[in-house]
Amino acid sequence: MKNAKIAFWLILIGFLGLLGYQNYDFFMSQHGLRINLLFVQYDTPQVQNAILFLIFFFAGLLISYFITLFERFKSKKIIKTLNTALDMNQKQLEELKNEVHLLKGETPPITNPDVTTNPDEAKDSDVS
Repeated sequence: MKNAKIAFWLILIGFLGLLGYQNYDFFMSQHGLRINLLFVQYDTPQVQNAILFLIFFFAGLLISYFITLFERFKSKKIIKTLNTALDMNQKQLEELKNEVHLLKGETPPITNPDVTTNPDEAKDSDVS
């Protein structure tokens, strides 16, 4: 999978380089932008098209970053709340298991609270 990602990025970079090379005249030509607000008119200085493309690309990145910022904070809060509830439920489950063993007259097994009993959690911790 790692080699596939590298190959994908190399192909994409190669394609963009080819696009830039074949359209060099277009990207290096200069144009200005005009803003007309009926009562005020502003003309920007002449700038190469490549610079305009980069400016608008990074403006789009910033806009999308700030739009998703609230969602990310909300998701982090939900994850934190769910992890807290999961920990409380696991502690309660261990207490109930110990209580069942005591009621049966058996000695409860020794549990280490630091070790997770859920195999899915062990897989997740190995990945990160």
